[in-house]
Amino acid sequence: MKKILLVVLSVCFFVSAPLAQAFESTYYVVRHAEKLDGDDPLLTAKGLRRAAHVSAMLGNVSIDRVYSTDTHRTLMTATPTAASKGVETELFSTDDLGGFAAKLKAQQGTFLIVAHSSSTPDLASLLSGVKIPKLEETDFEQMFKVVITDGTPMLTKMITTFE
Repeated sequence: MKKILLVVLSVCFFVSAPLAQAFESTYYVVRHAEKLDGDDPLLTAKGLRRAAHVSAMLGNVSIDRVYSTDTHRTLMTATPTAASKGVETELFSTDDLGGFAAKLKAQQGTFLIVAHSSSTPDLASLLSGVKIPKLEETDFEQMFKVVITDGTPMLTKMITTFE
C-alpha cells in the first residue's frame, strides 16, 4: 500500500511540475498620448484623457512594472497606470531596444511600456517576432499586447480609442 501511494504521489508530482513551471509574461507596449509642440512637450488635454483611458483599459490587469522613456509626454502617459497599480515608473532608453527587450523577456510578470512612434512598434516587434511598421506621427491609438508563454509569443493589436 505504501508503494502504491508513493508511486501515485510521484506521478502527481512529475505531471504537475511542468505546469507549475510555465513561464508567462505579458507586455503592453503603447506610444505616448497626444502632445503639445516643442522639444520635450507635455500632453494636450486630449492626451491626458487618453493616458487616463489607457489606465482604465488596464484596470482589471495586474501590472507588475511600468516603464517609460525619460520625456514628459511618455512619463505623463505612464503615470495614471503606475499610480493606479501602486508601482513606480521605471526609466529605459531607446538607445538599445534589443537589450531592453532581452531584459523584459527575462522577467516574469505583466508590464506596461510607454515609448514613441518609432520605438513602440520596434519594441513590440522585438518581443513578438512580428514585424510591425512604424506609426504615423498622428497615430496615438495603437497599443500592442505581447504574451510570451514558455518562449512562444502571441501578438494582439489593441486600440485606445475613447471618443
